[in-house]
Amino acid sequence: MEKGEHLKRQNRPTMLQLKYLQGLSRVEKKRGVQGSIAEYYNVNRSTVNRYFKNCIERGILTETLEFTVEGQEWLGRYVELYENLQKYLEEIGARPEEIEKTIDVMVEDIDIHMLELMINAHAEKKSVYKRRENELDQEIQNNLQKCERHPVVFRLYRMNKKSGKSRDSMAMRGFEETAEIVQNHGESYLELKLKEMTAHSRANGKVMAGRLKTLKYEHNEIFETAEIEDNRVRIPMEACRMHKWTGIGTMGSVPITVTCNVGEMHMPESTAMLFFWV
Repeated sequence: MEKGEHLKRQNRPTMLQLKYLQGLSRVEKKRGVQGSIAEYYNVNRSTVNRYFKNCIERGILTETLEFTVEGQEWLGRYVELYENLQKYLEEIGARPEEIEKTIDVMVEDIDIHMLELMINAHAEKKSVYKRRENELDQEIQNNLQKCERHPVVFRLYRMNKKSGKSRDSMAMRGFEETAEIVQNHGESYLELKLKEMTAHSRANGKVMAGRLKTLKYEHNEIFETAEIEDNRVRIPMEACRMHKWTGIGTMGSVPITVTCNVGEMHMPESTAMLFFWV
């Protein structure tokens, strides 16, 4: 097979054919391996046999179903391409049930080099957006550091709002209405003031009172426990995502989970998104 021949249009695999070869690369090349792969992917053995024979003719596989050097290059490149295309389609909002078919059409109709350029351009655009977002975050943080205490309005919204229900989280009852962004000894954090919250008992209708017990905030995809001291809870500003909207101003957000004790009852953990406006 001539150099580059295995990347031509007639040699481009579908996602399912790629899975046959991935399966083959992971198993011992013994008698009946085609049947095992066919059974695993719920296709006829003859379908797998024909495709492997075609791969042998094209120099991707040897007669003993081992991968040639060119075949290894071809498989690795297409596996990476399919993975990147799937990620690309997910990020631009393609329907999950349509992704596999869409990828097959793209691979069949578009040269692999063009697909790789498209994916690289998308990744570069994301990188630029991320860099600008980080620069904006730093600019906002620098502006906030000019004052020791900056009052902000905040809201807690349910992460999974049910139809017909208020989007406000019940956890809002456990905080004073206004929070503050505080600068203290080089550290910057969002400070929320706690207050007593009440709830009616479902058992007897009596009013019960209690306070927030724990608050965790998401930072780098991990929930960390916030410090509670003197009836105040502090969330590091570095855990907050900052957004600047034209005509609206600056908004911050951070996912949180809270628990509280009301009367003799311990209310279950509640997950919410905390938004605040600067």
